[in-house]
Amino acid sequence: MRLAYFGSDTFSILCLKRLLPLNSNFLLDIVTRHPKPSGRGLLSLKDLPIADFANRNNINLLRVDSKAEFEAIKGKYDLCIAVSYGKLIPSTFLSSLTYGGLNVHPSLLPKYSGPAPLHRALLNNDSITGVSVQTLHPTEFDKGDVLAREEYTIKENETLDSLTETLAIMGGDLLNNIVKKSLFDKSNPNYRVLKPDLPFSYAAKVSSTDNQIIWKNATVQSIMRKYGVLHKLHTFKPCIPKKKSTATTKRVVLGNIQPSSSPLDSSLPNGSFRLLDDSTLEIKVSDGFIKVDELKTEGFGSDTPAKFISSLKKKFNNTDNYFI
Repeated sequence: MRLAYFGSDTFSILCLKRLLPLNSNFLLDIVTRHPKPSGRGLLSLKDLPIADFANRNNINLLRVDSKAEFEAIKGKYDLCIAVSYGKLIPSTFLSSLTYGGLNVHPSLLPKYSGPAPLHRALLNNDSITGVSVQTLHPTEFDKGDVLAREEYTIKENETLDSLTETLAIMGGDLLNNIVKKSLFDKSNPNYRVLKPDLPFSYAAKVSSTDNQIIWKNATVQSIMRKYGVLHKLHTFKPCIPKKKSTATTKRVVLGNIQPSSSPLDSSLPNGSFRLLDDSTLEIKVSDGFIKVDELKTEGFGSDTPAKFISSLKKKFNNTDNYFI
């Protein structure tokens, strides 16, 4: 069997590694997109991780991006597998395949269809997520038939990197089983399409608004999980303009967020802050405190907690000790 594996990133590499023990059963080409210009002046080319993996492991590598390039490889493969390839596989190419295509998606489809299922599972503080193997739909992302699905319980200290690795390995193992047993072949008596266990939801791309901490319902765990996903979080502090009567806010980026061991003080509102020592600022959340050692106010450079506190009047025209 001739197999084209479309991928790009770490997730697709980890999946592929679980499939490679079966390589005596098929001829494999790795297919990825062209390097993109990057750096100052876009003068250098940044290649995709899977291209380096293919070269290091002596696996044939093809660059396919345009309609013409897809046309050029039609009729050369029996099955394609797309994992984080980055674009829709054209229907004309899929129809040229004996068995169509497969995809590994890191969610319990149809929940978290879309481009950011890993991020959304963590940002929404889900306790359960998982991975699915689906067929490739000719015109839409994540609308194929689900052939396999496996749940995963998210750990309390889960990060984006750890969840990516775990679900990629789980997805690769599901893929290995499907390919080994030819469960992609509709003529196989063991071919099965799974019914959905969960309702449809869409996992939108992460935007800058996701980086804001909403203090009202924030907990230590929810903030640490958010920080583990996005690595850069911000909040806002009320500001009284010197030449205007209407109050505004300024963005404050919080650096090196950690849980604090200080006991809960229910008398303080969420978002209120206090100086623990010159290098530590504590911020109240629903079940305790987090702490930071660096703060960067909009329009200013980075400050230590002590300097941030001493410059409140200058930066915000008030000395109120709370974020919103």
